[in-house]
Amino acid sequence: MKRFLSTLLCLMLLLTPVLSLAEEEKLLDPNDPHTFQLYVDWTWMDYDTFEGGICQDFLREKTGITIDMIKATDSESLNLMISSGELPDLIACSSSSKIAKLSDSELCYPLQELIDKYVPQWQIPDVEKKINAYFAEDGQYYMLKNEFNTAEEIKNAKNLGTNFGQFHIRNDIYTALGSPKVQTKEDFFALMAAVKEKYPDMQPLVFNPREYNAFGSLVGYDTVRPMDENGNLVMSISDPNYRAMLLSMNELYRAGYIDKENFSYNSDDQTFQKFYAGNVFMVTHYAGNDEQTFTAKVRAAVPDAEVVQLPLLEKWKYSIPVSGWAAMFISKKCSDPERAIKMLYWAKQTDNSISLTYGYKGTDWDYDADGNIVMLERYNKSNENGSIATDYKDMAFSLSANNYITIYKGYYAAATPATRVIQDEVIKRATITNAIDLAYPKANTDLRIAYDDINSLSSEYFSKLCMAENEESFDAIYEEMLAEAEKIGLSDVNSYLTKTYKDVCALLGSE
Repeated sequence: MKRFLSTLLCLMLLLTPVLSLAEEEKLLDPNDPHTFQLYVDWTWMDYDTFEGGICQDFLREKTGITIDMIKATDSESLNLMISSGELPDLIACSSSSKIAKLSDSELCYPLQELIDKYVPQWQIPDVEKKINAYFAEDGQYYMLKNEFNTAEEIKNAKNLGTNFGQFHIRNDIYTALGSPKVQTKEDFFALMAAVKEKYPDMQPLVFNPREYNAFGSLVGYDTVRPMDENGNLVMSISDPNYRAMLLSMNELYRAGYIDKENFSYNSDDQTFQKFYAGNVFMVTHYAGNDEQTFTAKVRAAVPDAEVVQLPLLEKWKYSIPVSGWAAMFISKKCSDPERAIKMLYWAKQTDNSISLTYGYKGTDWDYDADGNIVMLERYNKSNENGSIATDYKDMAFSLSANNYITIYKGYYAAATPATRVIQDEVIKRATITNAIDLAYPKANTDLRIAYDDINSLSSEYFSKLCMAENEESFDAIYEEMLAEAEKIGLSDVNSYLTKTYKDVCALLGSE
């Protein structure tokens, strides 16, 4: 989940109009202070409070509002609060089961009700309303989701840096090897062999345990939208390309390009320890991460090092899911629901949204002559020092002030020119869907339990498959996993996914 903290490296650019200064003054009075308690249902956040952050200072100065963050200590705390009905002013969470529970008029405000009463100028697209109402029983929507745009908006957007699984390589070593072409699985293995031969003391490849789907590009596996032989949405283990991806990882392991220890890693720190020490050629991680930061880290050990992303492979395939990630709710216990909805509307305005991640316009960021956003000295120094999380303490994603284009324009702007070329190709080649995240079985149903159990089963078998002694053993283990999945209910889950995905596509006009 830490990948969402990489939004701290993004630039925020929204599609909503900018409020005039006079309109902002009418909306919220900075001389009338108020504090909201915000519960964030994420234990992984790098900070426990927004206090001391530049973004909190900006919010308080412009609106008079202070956000008192309450960070989750475990996955059950919010469930207990929901059961008791004792909720704080605002809640941010990403769990579909908790979203369904909070989408209840006894617990939270229907947002359209507050919008109509206090900010009628706020126009939310119909497709977004349908998505936000999907988990509610009464047809109303109670949440404001972050990371959302319509598929059409994304297709028409420019300069987006999407966050798929990617290979990050030591370019200084790659160049020394003659910069061989890497387009196919065969090319990839040849590169690994060259590294192992020329640099015997270096580990050719380390994969991040929470991002190994980069390997899907070797065989055409779409991690977001797994399909069976007939093009129907199914669980990953029923996608022949998923099987091919794991077999490729097994082949890399048997060739000595991935070591056994890697399969015991359970954190980013373990993944990057050797890489930052200069002892690894390639790592898997998310594409939205800044190569300049990686380069700076490695250069602490190897002064001439440079990190770049490997260009997209021939069989690279990816669906961009845009149903929103996390949700913001205004509870019925809110101390001032009028001010809360006005704050959320204010936060969604272009400049405000940027500043809730990057600080003050004119000090931390600004626009260039072409209208592009550029970072200024204070932010750049913080980026170079690796202290963005503590200096700025991003508030935008917790308040659902950002959207998909917001975030990924930021990744693009932070990227190197070479990475931007890759990202331009992504938008041309990827499939964009608003429907995929709504196709999964709903929480607390038998199908959802089966779905989760099968995913757990896949995780349990992952290391066994990747470290199989040979292909024959791999096949036997995979068939064993499939048999266990069928006992759990794989066929029923696949049938549900196929039908529901088609139904949701029809509802939203998506693909």
